[in-house]
Amino acid sequence: MSFLKKWYDKVSRKKQFTALYRRGEEIYGNGYVLFEMGNYEEALDKYNEAAAIWGELENKLSELEDDMEDDLATLRKKSQNVLYSRCFVLYKMGKHEEALEVIDSFLEDDPQDAGKWFGHGFVMQSIGEHQKAIESFSKCLDLDSAFADAWYCKATLLYHNGEFTQALECYEMAAQHSDVKDFAFPRYSFLNINPKPKLKKDAAGILYGKGNTLFKLERFDEAIEAFNGAIDIEPESPKIWQGLANTYLKTGDKDRVNKAFAKLLELDPENSQAKDHIKPANPAEEKE
Repeated sequence: MSFLKKWYDKVSRKKQFTALYRRGEEIYGNGYVLFEMGNYEEALDKYNEAAAIWGELENKLSELEDDMEDDLATLRKKSQNVLYSRCFVLYKMGKHEEALEVIDSFLEDDPQDAGKWFGHGFVMQSIGEHQKAIESFSKCLDLDSAFADAWYCKATLLYHNGEFTQALECYEMAAQHSDVKDFAFPRYSFLNINPKPKLKKDAAGILYGKGNTLFKLERFDEAIEAFNGAIDIEPESPKIWQGLANTYLKTGDKDRVNKAFAKLLELDPENSQAKDHIKPANPAEEKE
């Protein structure tokens, strides 16, 4: 009888644990839906509730003599994921310092996590701490040199700092570690909990940034190639056409300049530069 009772107790416990686990899953799922809907405070409450449930379940499993290491590892991972997810919500709520506190607490436990260094850099960039952001992206890349998004973000910051040669190197590394056909920027997005493949047009950002950097370095032929590559991916982007038009101006290719500004005006009828360039042929047309 003692054997049967022990077996019954074990089955009963398993059912209780399964129900508790599924409850945590349900609440976490509700939190994610609320997050996607923009109900950030409610989402944060759900994340905290799910973390508490999984934490309670983890404690219960730890007390058992049974071999539960695999289950415990799964629960710890679940709890850690939901606790870390709070930083996404806090970021969206504009509570950047609190988001950083969450990220910092995880980095203290595991400073070798490239993704969290990327998140740290992303928030630092958002609050204007550009040098600290560059340092965080660099730490991310030290741990994972194929982290395309970190290369991209670092390149953008270096560009705005006027460090064009270094920015170009980073843009080229971002392109090297991304597949234009499948690239989904940000591939390791700080803001997307469950990233899904996106259209290849998202890769245009790398080529656009590269084109602007080459323009600053007065490497105009290469800039034209980069802008054209971006247009092949995202043909309806006014900013890319403007970059291309301005580069053609530097090369003196009037025919291509006119075509580029005409396309820009088509895409952005209020663009002042395009309007100034594409003027009526005679005063009569101007009156019309």
